[in-house]
Amino acid sequence: MTSLLRISALLIVSVALVPLGPAEAARFKGCSAGPTSKLTVNVKNRGARGNGRADDTKAIQSAINEVAGTGGTVYLPPGTYRVDTTSKNHLSLKSNMTFKMHPSAILKMFPTNKPHYTVLRISNAEDVTVTGGAIIGDRRTHKGRGGEWGMGIFVMKGSKRVTISNVRARELWGDGFHMSDAEDVALCGVKAERNRRQGLSIIHGNRILVTRSVFRDTKGTRPAAGIDLEPDRPDQTITNVRIERSRLINNEGGGIMIAGKKARISRVQIQNNEFDGARPLL
Repeated sequence: MTSLLRISALLIVSVALVPLGPAEAARFKGCSAGPTSKLTVNVKNRGARGNGRADDTKAIQSAINEVAGTGGTVYLPPGTYRVDTTSKNHLSLKSNMTFKMHPSAILKMFPTNKPHYTVLRISNAEDVTVTGGAIIGDRRTHKGRGGEWGMGIFVMKGSKRVTISNVRARELWGDGFHMSDAEDVALCGVKAERNRRQGLSIIHGNRILVTRSVFRDTKGTRPAAGIDLEPDRPDQTITNVRIERSRLINNEGGGIMIAGKKARISRVQIQNNEFDGARPLL
């Protein structure tokens, strides 16, 4: 039988949690980040159908390319938008933009046999906001058996000042959310549900906030944690992470896993979270 726990803990591997300096705090607005321009491009005005059958990848990427660098918004109204996730065709966000999905909007990938895929990628980009809607993977319809690297949202390659709010990521072959080489990232009110490998993986990052979020029912392949902090290489470090006011429920591999075997993990603050399931903290 599982038990519901509310846990506050401070892991200090080196020194205490260091807050953002005044200049950094002024630039990164965290959960309150949003558009800086009135420009809004509705993907349906660029050819997206949102009918659950048509391939809307090119139309959505066209809208992204149009808004990139303007501080404006790409908007997905209610509907189910099918997207390709192959290496050449995946959706890729750019700097200085907002990707806004109506709460009833769904990005649903076409099933693939690829062991690696990404539904929505943020690579080498700055000042990016993703908000609303749901991302649905192919866990139930995946055409292959190998691999564990199918990601919902992948933040990577030096991306900075990224806010992801009120986004649901579920039934991915790998992780709902994945961060590798990212700085100043806020996950606010997100939900990762029924993903196969992890709810959230943090591989390499600095100043990461997770707040008011839910990570549940991760199961299928190890580590199967709600949140996993785990560098892959000696040059990948994780520092200044705060996980607060979140719920970690029924994750097969544990609630929060901190695995620093390969590289340094420091300044991690875990406070006012609820855990329901075996092994809340590893």
